[in-house]
Order: sequence, then structure tokens, then C-alpha cells
Amino acid sequence: MPISHDTRGAGAINEAGRLQALAELQVMDTAPEASFDDIAWLAATVCEVPVGLVSLIGADRQWSKARCGTDVESLPRSQAFCSHAIAQRDMLEVHDARLDPRFAAYAIVVGSPHVRFYAGMPLTGPGGWRYGTLCVMDTRPRQLTEVQRESLRRLAARATDLLEARRQRILSESRDAAIAELLEALPDGVVTCDGQGTLKEFNRTAREWHGVDPRAMPPSQWPVHFGLCEPDGRTFLSPERVPLARALGGEKVRGQIIVIRTPGVEPRTVSCNASPLTGPDGHSLGAVCTMHDVTVQARDSQAMEALAMTDQLTGLPNRTAWFAELERALARTARAGAAAVMAFIDLDGFKHINDTHGHAAGDEVLRQFAARLQDSCRRGDFIARLSGDEFVVFLDRADPSPLELSKVAARIHGALASPMRVSGFELRIGCSIGFATAPGDRLDAHGLIHAADVAMYTAKRDKSLPFAVVHMGEAEDQGAASA
Repeated sequence: MPISHDTRGAGAINEAGRLQALAELQVMDTAPEASFDDIAWLAATVCEVPVGLVSLIGADRQWSKARCGTDVESLPRSQAFCSHAIAQRDMLEVHDARLDPRFAAYAIVVGSPHVRFYAGMPLTGPGGWRYGTLCVMDTRPRQLTEVQRESLRRLAARATDLLEARRQRILSESRDAAIAELLEALPDGVVTCDGQGTLKEFNRTAREWHGVDPRAMPPSQWPVHFGLCEPDGRTFLSPERVPLARALGGEKVRGQIIVIRTPGVEPRTVSCNASPLTGPDGHSLGAVCTMHDVTVQARDSQAMEALAMTDQLTGLPNRTAWFAELERALARTARAGAAAVMAFIDLDGFKHINDTHGHAAGDEVLRQFAARLQDSCRRGDFIARLSGDEFVVFLDRADPSPLELSKVAARIHGALASPMRVSGFELRIGCSIGFATAPGDRLDAHGLIHAADVAMYTAKRDKSLPFAVVHMGEAEDQGAASA
């Protein structure tokens, strides 16, 4: 019958708790391990006895994780010296078992191997649970020296450390398995790499989003292989801009927006947070990056931005969009060393239409003119409605020569040649066109618009002119206005 014993302190007896703690080690009936075998050998050698054991006490038996000098692996608990040893705090030492009524009738005392001497030190874990003992035995009566007793205590502590390390390893593996399962279930993408930049964790969401296997590859290949783009969805990230690579370099990344472009799938916009992983001594262990899908929010934001940049009546870009795009267009033109050309267009007689037919008719005229103006311009030209009946066009890579500008003006005037049907009426309307040009080294947005405005009013005052041109830095040029 199992012997009850004090496992945690005076008066505290909990065999069920001890057995549970032992079970958590998952060590019973496991294969031999050199580290435990070494301790059993050292114990026997230091104590100058033939037998050394690392024994664990189960519910009904003693089992030896390591043994030196004996082939006996297991004993009934009722026949085990160690059952008595774990019932006390310190070492149990039996000088002559044949003279001790507790052990005199034990089978291993009266029969082979005829044990006479036993010393066992409990293996006590941090929680106070006594798993078993580190014990030594001899077939002759004897007594340990103080040095041998202290050696046995210290070796028992090391054996306990090995058992606790096993517990921690099991807990760590359990945590790792739980974390892996959690990561697989997360709706966010998670990727990690080690300190050398080798990809490690790549959860289910990340695999689905990228649509490729997370093959081992250097960070320099991540953008193209995984389709990592800037927010425009077209430009691949430079390797140093990849959030995980930034974190691997020691940077904390918060809210970096990128686009994942996977073949055959709509581009996905994600917000990335990435952090470096460092050891206690500060050296890099790698990095981790989480990706949250913000595709819908980005689409809504783009829609709101487009709404804010669009003239609601005509569908053309509005004044805000015009000034933003003009700055970009002038920057492109300057880099190319080319000349900039823009047109300023104002409808003739528009106020009369509003006054005669009403504002609803005037709005319809503006809508129809916007559509005809788009048809008359080239694909790369940027068209906007500034306000009222004022329209502007930036002519992409245009030739500023009078001949080419006359062709542009002819297309615009030609677009108004046929009457507009509005509210049952056929309305004819014309326009005044002013061009402004500037060389690549003299580009100024507001100056260009002012010059085109001046040219437009020049054409409006002189109805014989199909258009007028102002070359920035030069006098107003009306000679180019001939048809």
C-alpha cells in the first residue's frame, strides 16, 4: 500500500498532487538519457558503492530512469527503499537493512542482490513535490562520510534540475504548439524570420494572401517573390522598404501601408506592424511582422478622395485635383527638360443660356461640353473644370509650336461645331481658348495659369482669333492666333 508522506511542508500530505506533478514530467518509462546515467554513475563512484540509481516513485512501483551496477529497472513500490526516502525532507540512510525492521523482509534484502546498505536523497522540485530519489546501494553494511552525503545531495539537485528542464521543455513545446495553432487561426497575416533573414513562421493567412510557398530566400528577393508593392499597387517595394526587413535592421514599424499583388487575385492593401526580436544580450534573434487587411478601408478612402477631387456636375477633376496634378505634371516636364503647355478655355455666351433657359439647361451644357472636350483631347492630357464655365487642359508632351497649338484649338472648336440638344432646344455655343507655354527651366504653376488666363481673355476680346498664346517670359503673342 502506498506510503503517505509530507510533500510540501509540515502536515501537508498530498499523494495525488505528487503523482500529478510526476505525470507532468512525462518521464516514466522513457528511454535512457546520458545525462541521468552520468549522475547515477557519479553517485555510485563518489560513495564507493556498486549501485547508483535515479529512481522515480509512481503510484504502485519504483522505476529507474538511470541505473548503474544493476539490471533491475522496476520494483513494486511496497518493496522500494525509495518509498520511505521520499517521505522525508532529507537523506534516508540505512546502514544495515537486515537490522532495520522496515526493510529486513524486503525481497532484495533477503534475496538477490542482498542489499544491506542504502542511502537515498529525495528529488524535490521547486513546488515541493518529491518525484523520487537519487540513491546508492551496497551488499555490505556501511556508512557514508559527510563529504559523500554532501556529494549525494548536490548530485540529487542536478538530477532534479534535469527533470525540471524536461518540464520546462514540455511547457515550451506546448506553448509553441498553442501559439502555432493560434497563429494559424488568426485573420491577420504573420511572418517571422531569424537573425540571418531566413523566413520562419508564415501563417495560413499569410500563405493565402501571398499565394506562394515561403521558400528560403534572401530579403533582397522578398518584394518580387511575394508581390510586395508601394501603396500605388504598381511599384515594387525596394528591399530595404519591406516591413520585415526594416524590423530585422532594428527598426520598429507601425502602420506601414503596402499592397500585396498576387497573380489572379485582386490586389490586397494591408497595414503592417513589425518589430525586431532580440536576445537578453541584445543580439538579433530575427523579426516579426503582422499584416492587417485594410483593403475595404483603403478603397473607401480612395473613393472619398476621388469624390473630393471630382467635379460632381461634369465628372471631370476639380480645381483641387487640377493644382495637385499640375505640380506633378510640371515636375515630370522639368525632369524631361521639355516645354510645358496648357490651355485655358471659357465658354462664350454661357450667361445668356442660363438667363434664357435656366440653370438646369446651363448645367446640361457644361456636362455636354466636358464630354466633347474629353473626346477632342489626347489620352495623356489632363482636363479639369476650374469653376463655372472655365476649363483647363495640361497638354501632355505637347509641341508648343504655333502650328501644333492651332491643331489643338481646331479640335476643341470642332467639338462645338454641332449644336447641343438641351431641354428640347438646339443650342449653339462657342469658346475662347488661351494657351500658355514655358520652357523646362522656367516652370511655375501659378504663373502658367495666369499666362493662359491672360491669353484666353485676349482671344475673347478679339473674336477673329481662334486662340491666343502667351509664352512665359516673352511678350503676349497674338501672331500665332491666325487660323
